[in-house]
This record gives sequence, structure tokens and C-alpha cells, in this order.
Amino acid sequence: MYELKEPSKKISKNAIKVWRIIDFINLFISFSVLIVLLVLSNYYSWSEWIDWLIYSLMGILIVSAVVELTLIPIYKQKTWRYEIDIHMIQLKHGGIFRRKHLIIPMNKVYFVDTYQGPLLKKFELSSIKIGTIGYVHEIPCLPEKEASEIRDYIAYITENQSKKNELRKDNSL
Repeated sequence: MYELKEPSKKISKNAIKVWRIIDFINLFISFSVLIVLLVLSNYYSWSEWIDWLIYSLMGILIVSAVVELTLIPIYKQKTWRYEIDIHMIQLKHGGIFRRKHLIIPMNKVYFVDTYQGPLLKKFELSSIKIGTIGYVHEIPCLPEKEASEIRDYIAYITENQSKKNELRKDNSL
């Protein structure tokens, strides 16, 4: 019987910086929208409860900003694990309420791709996208060279497995 090895490989520590920048941009946009709504509320003399709602949302956003910019990126980086062998790809990550341990058999992989946006490029990172018939899975924030090697390794394994499957089909005919 095949023994399942617990995922042990980690993503880059620079993922923390990337996620903080992305979270900051999202929080800045959200806060800007709330400020615009507050200005419009004062200009058009909307009901007082709308002002209270906007101020409440701003308070929640400030508390959320503190948590999202300090704790969550560190926790995500520490809990993200992956493992790749000839039989499967394992992705394991999770939060406080929900943990995810995904096993993708190599014979179910249809494509593998590396992705690099502007922030990832700045920190010399890439993400790997693994496509199956129903979903695209991601291993985020790996060093560029490591991501390329993993992409090539997965492509090599899946290509060899598809050739073996074709030989089996030909032999069975």
C-alpha cells in the first residue's frame, strides 16, 4: 500500500510582503469608497442612520486592516505546504476555522503553468497553476527558479504517464 507522506515544502517568506501589499491596496480602495460615500451623504443630506452605518463600516475596516496586515499573511505563509511526487501533488493550507488538504493525482493534471504578476515579479516569485478537469489549483509565491523546475517536473511526469496510457490502450487492442 502507498504511504502518504505529509507535505513538507514551504512557500517563500516573501509571500508575506506580497500579501500585505495586496491587502493594503484592497483596504485602501475599500476605505476610499467609504469616504466617498460619507462625502456624498453629507452633500446630499442623507439620513443619519447612513452616516452611522458608514462610520461603523470604517471602524470594522480599521480593525480588519490591523488583523489582515499583521497576522493573516504570517499565518498563511506558515501553514502553506506542498509536496510533489511521481504519483500526486499535495496542497495543504488552512486557517483557524477550515483546513484544506488537497491531493491531485498526476494522471488528472491537464496543464501546469507558472504565473507572475507585477508584485510577484518585484519579489522574484512565481505562482504555479495546476489545471484539472474541474478546477485550477495554485501553489503561490515560490522562487522563480523553483517554480520553473516544478512546472517542468510535473509536465514531464504527466507526459510520461499519458504515453504509458496510450501504450496500454494500443496493447489491449
